[in-house]
Amino acid sequence: MRLRRCIDVTMKNNKKILQIKNLKVTYKSLLEDVEAVAGIDIDLYAGEALAIVGESGSGKSTVAYSLMGLHDKKRVSVEGEVLFSGRNILQNTTSQWQDLRGKEISMIFQNPMSSLTPYLTIGKQVMEPILRHTSKSVATARKEAIDLLKEVEISDVDNSFYSYPHQLSGGMKQRVMIAAAVSVQPKILIADEPSTALDVIIQEKVLKLMKNELVKRGMSLVFITHDLSVVAGLCDRVVVMYQGKVVESAPVKKLFAWPEHEYTKKLLSAVPRVDKDVDLLGKNEHGHNREETVVSTGSLLRNETIIAIKDLHVEFRKRNGFFSSHKVITKAINGVDLELYKGEVLGLVGESGSGKSTLIRSIAGLIKSKSGSIYYDNKNILQANQKELHAIRRKIQMIFQDPYGSHNPRFVAGRIIAEPLINYGLMSKTDAFKKVRELMELVQLDPAWINRYPHEFSGGQRQRISIARALALAPEILLCDEPVSALDVLIQADVLNLLKEIRSRMNLTMLFVSHDLAVVRYIADRVAVMNMGKIVELKPTADIYSKAEHPYTQQLLDAIPIPDPSIDLKRISC
Repeated sequence: MRLRRCIDVTMKNNKKILQIKNLKVTYKSLLEDVEAVAGIDIDLYAGEALAIVGESGSGKSTVAYSLMGLHDKKRVSVEGEVLFSGRNILQNTTSQWQDLRGKEISMIFQNPMSSLTPYLTIGKQVMEPILRHTSKSVATARKEAIDLLKEVEISDVDNSFYSYPHQLSGGMKQRVMIAAAVSVQPKILIADEPSTALDVIIQEKVLKLMKNELVKRGMSLVFITHDLSVVAGLCDRVVVMYQGKVVESAPVKKLFAWPEHEYTKKLLSAVPRVDKDVDLLGKNEHGHNREETVVSTGSLLRNETIIAIKDLHVEFRKRNGFFSSHKVITKAINGVDLELYKGEVLGLVGESGSGKSTLIRSIAGLIKSKSGSIYYDNKNILQANQKELHAIRRKIQMIFQDPYGSHNPRFVAGRIIAEPLINYGLMSKTDAFKKVRELMELVQLDPAWINRYPHEFSGGQRQRISIARALALAPEILLCDEPVSALDVLIQADVLNLLKEIRSRMNLTMLFVSHDLAVVRYIADRVAVMNMGKIVELKPTADIYSKAEHPYTQQLLDAIPIPDPSIDLKRISC
């Protein structure tokens, strides 16, 4: 039985389980009050899966927190009505909220590591709602918790039950969150970006699991996300939020086929497609694609090797316990051979732990290798001394995944971008800051923001600062380590378009790491697929999608959500 079949029946009866009426949420501060939600109305039907989508700052997570009573009343003003079981739950006392959470309305948060208590075992955290909201004994709660962990496919439940959160992977922690959230069968499940931090394969498993639990328990779902492709196969109706307001609401098939609001059209056009080629992501304010500036890949690829990796091995060793002298060896890279051609973009894909980030960090000289060679400019990087490595790094620059953690918070944007120029002694500080303004214009940042600190920029703007810093030394090669995975879909589209344009202008060579084959299809000329420290498939981009041979590549392709409900419904059906 599918979730959609259940929902079609319940929606015909128009049985509303939750009504949001004129909800307004304002964040108070010393400087000014910020209205995050500006008077919205949303209905949720029994058994329905409702998506609330929008970019960061649109107010969607603020709505979810209001439904759970998680706002600090001293700092946040919440007005309007949220009607559930015939009463306005916004008027709940602290005790009433505690009785409601978990029992009637439950929530799965975006980051399972910060949502799970680090000093409690997994088993205790799944048992906690059962013991809090029912009169069942500890023995019964323990049995039900074990059954739930088996149901969400936690491996080796007998041991995992006594494990702590840090001992599980991100996907496993999210499964534990689902088990705890459904443990007392609430009527409504709220999922706030539950798959954003997960690889596509794990994301698909989590979405299938969530859909199965909804069907089995007859729950309603409020699914918060910025990515419309994720909701295509999961949800029945979509509410689009922009700047604290609902700009469009429609059944999922109608919204994808005939979007009405310009913002909805922009969201859909910004999603990379794994099933078809897209010339340019997103549209300008007039609704037309911007002029394509990328030179055809045929004119760039001359099969001139710029990086040659031969039989590379990288191992990590860690103690098996704090007091143990025994060391566990992990083979992160296990005999990789790879060539990077001048002027190309080579996509390197695979799930977390496949070795792709370790590989590019080895090229950058940030990780020591056990054996093998990496040749650049007829020099083996692995045998270079500190002086030689310093010179090589001028030509090989890196863009990191996290635009928040890769900048010094004490430096202004201009100082961050100028740092490579100053460190290499290429020009005076005065000339360096003149160059910085040119670089800021190149990456489409206002040079007037040169004295702003990192916290004053959005995630996308910080990543543009990272790109400007990487380009400061006019490198030949850019190593991009998941540069868009932490960004909203609209910001991701802007950054990908920018990288394509800069690659064309400067004839750069790029090694682009990602777990998302849809993103790689948009930007790469060739694709290398990594699994368990090895390259398992390497093909031109067009061939990897039409003629994938390795089972792991096919698994990656099958796991990527497609922004088309008619296709994606089959992918994650129960």
